[in-house]
Order: sequence, then structure tokens, then C-alpha cells
Amino acid sequence: MAKKRISSVDLSWLILEELFDPRSRGARPSLAVVDDHRQGWRVVVAKGGQRLLTASDQRRLADIQRRLRLVYELER
Repeated sequence: MAKKRISSVDLSWLILEELFDPRSRGARPSLAVVDDHRQGWRVVVAKGGQRLLTASDQRRLADIQRRLRLVYELER
């Protein structure tokens, strides 16, 4: 099955929506989806936002990345 092409902005929104409860008003870290030659793309969390992620959030983020890499590739 061919991967769907998606912009990095749209992909980062998908990731944020999955990672955090949309109804939550808590602080959210700044995320960016960047091109990665080995894996296709990866998520980068802003340095100030890294302290907002718990160990559980980091594991969920890694799982979300793994799952979404199977479905999406970045538009170039």
C-alpha cells in the first residue's frame, strides 16, 4: 500500500491531537516534523517543551511516530 503524502504542519497537528486530550487546557510542547533521511521523518520537541513531557508521553510519542510512519510520508 502506498503511503499518503502529508505536509509537516498537518502531521504535527495529527500527532498533537493523538498525544494529548483535545479538551485539556494544559500546556503543550511545541513539536516540529522534520525530514530524516534514514526514517523518512521524525518529530522534534522544542527544548523548553521537553520538560512538559512525562515518561509516559515520550513512550506514546514514540509509538505514534512508529505507527504514522507506516501510513504517511512528507510532501516535498
